[in-house]
Amino acid sequence: MLLPSTVSDVMTGDVYAFAQDTSIETAARVLSTRHITGAPVVTQKGRPVGVVAIADLLDLDRPHTLRDGYPLFYRIIDSTLEEIGGHFPVSTGQVADVMSPFVLSIESSATVAEAANRMISESVHRLLVMDSGALTGIVTSIDLLRGFAMQMRQ
Repeated sequence: MLLPSTVSDVMTGDVYAFAQDTSIETAARVLSTRHITGAPVVTQKGRPVGVVAIADLLDLDRPHTLRDGYPLFYRIIDSTLEEIGGHFPVSTGQVADVMSPFVLSIESSATVAEAANRMISESVHRLLVMDSGALTGIVTSIDLLRGFAMQMRQ
């Protein structure tokens, strides 16, 4: 068995993502039902424009607009964007209101140590994995911990 040494060895390639006008309620439901702590926010062409985490959605002090949010989210597999409509009602507040409007990324060929150092230096728990300008996955601190644990067992 090969030990995980690159981001591609430990990343999640099946990514749920949100549109900027996805409702906060929809985002909260998707993250909680799928046991995900955060997800990218993307354009209709799949280009990342931010990241939203559970903490962003639960922060009651963050201002929310009265704009309608829609029950729309995406699933990205092999850089292919699949639009998914939820069965949630339209509600006020949009993901764009609370997301972090910057994207920290890393290439899948980077080492797990490089990813860990980047997360530590930026004080984040996830990096988007981008290859040739396309979103190919996400790597979290838990993914890296799992990879390091596998390395330690050898």
